[in-house]
Amino acid sequence: MKLPILAPNQRILVIDDNQAIHEDFKKILLPADPGSLRLAAAGAKLFGQPVTPAESPGFCLDTAASGEEGLSLVESAREQGRPYALAFVDVRMAPGWDGMETTARICAADPDIQIVICTAYSDYSWEEMIARLGQSDRLVILKKPFDTIEVLQLAHALTQKWDWGQAAGARMDQLATMVTQRTSELQAANSQLKLEMAEHARTEAELRQAQKMEAVGQLAGGIAHDFNNLLTVIRGYTNFLAQDLPRSEKVVEALREIDSAAERAARLTAQMLMFSRKKRMQAQPVNLPDLITQFGSMLGRVLGEQITMDISGGDTPLVIQADPVMIEMVILNLALNARDAMPQGGTLQISARSREITHGAAQRHPQSRPGLFACLLVADTGCGIPQELLPHLFEPFFTTKEPGKGTGLGLASAYGIIKQHGGWIEVESDPGEGTRFHIFLPAEIKAASHRETTPAPPPARGGKEIILLVEDEAPVRQLAKKLLERQGYRVFEAGSGREGLAVWEQHQHAIDLLLTDMIMPGGWTGRELADRIRAKKPEIKIIYSTGYSPELFSQDMLLKEGLNFLAKPYLPNHLIETVRRCLDNPPPA
Repeated sequence: MKLPILAPNQRILVIDDNQAIHEDFKKILLPADPGSLRLAAAGAKLFGQPVTPAESPGFCLDTAASGEEGLSLVESAREQGRPYALAFVDVRMAPGWDGMETTARICAADPDIQIVICTAYSDYSWEEMIARLGQSDRLVILKKPFDTIEVLQLAHALTQKWDWGQAAGARMDQLATMVTQRTSELQAANSQLKLEMAEHARTEAELRQAQKMEAVGQLAGGIAHDFNNLLTVIRGYTNFLAQDLPRSEKVVEALREIDSAAERAARLTAQMLMFSRKKRMQAQPVNLPDLITQFGSMLGRVLGEQITMDISGGDTPLVIQADPVMIEMVILNLALNARDAMPQGGTLQISARSREITHGAAQRHPQSRPGLFACLLVADTGCGIPQELLPHLFEPFFTTKEPGKGTGLGLASAYGIIKQHGGWIEVESDPGEGTRFHIFLPAEIKAASHRETTPAPPPARGGKEIILLVEDEAPVRQLAKKLLERQGYRVFEAGSGREGLAVWEQHQHAIDLLLTDMIMPGGWTGRELADRIRAKKPEIKIIYSTGYSPELFSQDMLLKEGLNFLAKPYLPNHLIETVRRCLDNPPPA
């Protein structure tokens, strides 16, 4: 990919209190007026000299008689989107700012402008200038009296340097956007990315890390897909047993525990899918104490027996608008960091309480603001974090762990999730005293009234329609077929897209609905199969099913859960309801 083409910036500012110096710069950097050019040509002809065309440097020159006036011009030019590429600044000027102070203020106002300091050796030594202005690659010293050629060379070189700096900056922004938007394409674009990384050394480490995380994300997505297929079978047959076996208390309790464990596993696979793909936040009312109580029981098995869990959600509802899976991901990242900080064991505390932030209290943190918030505390008794590292804690790729032990993305992603929810994170830590993360999320003002009970949904309705079921996982296919036939449907089955099309060719006039997995072996996806069938029978009803995140698939597909999309793992009733709803309603517009 080529660097962006930018229009050359030839704008130069001269800051000097001597008007004669302004005129000297104009003679050097601006083209002569037409009258002067004609006079020079006439003189050359009169004295028998060759007439040579005058070349214009092409610069645009502004002048200022003081540092204050120069700073005003620089600020105004940036606001108008026409910044100066270069400024010549005299060291000695009339009472007011001298060249050193003027340079410092201009550099602060415009981080890109190039500066030429015009001085005699008697003004300041190089060491004194560095002491006042700091070491910078934007500063050049021009000794007085200066030479015309030297001024021209500096003007051409430094304006060109400004242009290259802008092109490089634009290219860096372009590359960062590409990495964010096309992580799913990193493998296919790997060779191209390596060329671009060679062009931009400063992004080399970040791109390598992104490639590694993409590979890990793909692995996590694949594992989650396989687990969702298994969980569909587990939960489906558990439901079968619950309906068919004698209703003894022990059997019901055992089946309930199996289904509860499968549900927790399904939540874990949802987290794995979130890790493998950036998903849009799906906010809903969440009672934070209930969330940490339920998720905390799973965390105990993840962290190990050496970690003591202290979870206190409280009995009072504390409702937030949040994506529960994202909040669980934040807690999981913080809990795993806490475990690593307690290699010999310790206590992990997770609690939730309401906090009213006043105007005075809001001043202690830059992202804080007044209002009612839910405060989620995640605290450990581990080794703690040195104070000098706290400001860098949420920077991407920053980690204090040994190579191979951490990616530096856990806290950065937690920070982004909380910010996406309109909240912020505060950290307290000292070496040897553990670490405390306070997460503030906007709370909904609701009275702790009794929870409304919703009536149980009516049993799912079956039918007599004929369904083509295409699923490559045999256990899932067999379960779905049993569930559908139990409801009165007639089912034709196939294990791949090509098999599905062959079955369709035999029974196309009778088939009312296609239920297909999205990802299947044999080179055909569920969508390709659906497109081939829809081309022959436009009115066919179609339901897509997958254990992957729906964001993986093309954005021009309109997938609506419960109407034409069935996410794995699904419960038997969910399958039956979706099939009935799809048959009874037109496809999504």
